[in-house]
Amino acid sequence: MLVNFLIFFSPIKHVYKEHLDNLNGGMIAIILTVMVLEVPLPSQAGVSYRNFMGSIFIFLVSFFVVANFWYDLNRLLLVLNRVTKKMIINDFIFLAALSVIPMLTKWMMLRPSSLAVFDYGIAYFIANLMKMIISANAWEEFFNEVDGSPKMYSLRWGRRLVIVLALNLLLIFLAYVTPRWVLLAYLLLTIYNFFYPENDY
Repeated sequence: MLVNFLIFFSPIKHVYKEHLDNLNGGMIAIILTVMVLEVPLPSQAGVSYRNFMGSIFIFLVSFFVVANFWYDLNRLLLVLNRVTKKMIINDFIFLAALSVIPMLTKWMMLRPSSLAVFDYGIAYFIANLMKMIISANAWEEFFNEVDGSPKMYSLRWGRRLVIVLALNLLLIFLAYVTPRWVLLAYLLLTIYNFFYPENDY
């Protein structure tokens, strides 16, 4: 009992990548399951077929967002054999932001107010930021393992970070001015990211 207690609270520098993969896969599976269960059936009282199809559309948009983040994250972790505690903390923040995106997507689609689109933008921004930080940590750890030079990647990551931050902050700002256009921009961005993923990191 004492040994288990000491092991649990002892500082852990590295854990195997499979542990993080299993956690991400399990969390995302739960998110997708909850999303499906929230789709109302036409047989329920007060639910028309139009409402049902609208809920299906919202589910598909949320599905593409979550699936794209899962795909990107798994590609990042392919270069590693183990992950650090810093990466795990960043991953937890990423999963927290990802968990609320389906709920905010539903709110934004049903009532595209400035506040709804703004809140969605914040969650989407945090998820993207955490994904990029995990990417930087992953490649830093990879270069340490292979004794390589991270200079070239650092330059590319820095440029990409600036572009992602600028785009997300612009959309968040515009959410207060033209929420419906920003909603459309997020939908197009979701479809583009899902069907046209980046070739490398």
